[in-house]
Amino acid sequence: MTVAFAVAVIAGLSVAFWRLARTEDVDLAVMTGGAAFVAAFGMAFAALTYVQGD
Repeated sequence: MTVAFAVAVIAGLSVAFWRLARTEDVDLAVMTGGAAFVAAFGMAFAALTYVQGD
């Protein structure tokens, strides 16, 4: 679970800073970074659950 959270934070921050650098719109950067965080967390959680499954 910790790995999934760490991956999601790194992905979310990376996407948010990239969007901020490209558009200079803080609201859009936060929204895009949040969406990337949720997507990355979901994918990492699903993958880790599958790998660690019984």
